[in-house]
Amino acid sequence: MNQDYQKLLAGCLKLLSLRPRSRKEIEDYLHKKTSDPELTNSLINKLTDLKLINDEEFARWLIASRSRSRPRGSRLLKQELKSKGVTMNDNLMTTNDEFELAQKALEKKLNLWHHLPWQEFRIKAWRFLASRGFSSEIIAKAIKNAYNERHVN
Repeated sequence: MNQDYQKLLAGCLKLLSLRPRSRKEIEDYLHKKTSDPELTNSLINKLTDLKLINDEEFARWLIASRSRSRPRGSRLLKQELKSKGVTMNDNLMTTNDEFELAQKALEKKLNLWHHLPWQEFRIKAWRFLASRGFSSEIIAKAIKNAYNERHVN
């Protein structure tokens, strides 16, 4: 059992060295490797004690990562975090943050849509931002802001 423990611990550490993981992700990994619940619990407790598993820190990391690479709204982030076994606190993302992310996401499409009339621009932008999980209030504000900035220049 000690040899299994060491082998599984090494596997978990290798997994955690690639990127932060949620508790559920580590549990799922361990359930694939062993059917011993006592061994799994002891490894989870060890990794938690070493502060290698922390769902709140994982949520912060995931939100920051997604915000940099592919901005998305809180609805989609909550869904992704839920699939990883983490519930998102409402204080992790503010409405202002979400508005900025919507603008950032829309910036990439502005060069393609700069020639479109208002109605067409609004429809395309709305669909795009809605597919990224932004709320309708944020979408409306971001679209109006982006269109006005684009056509003032």
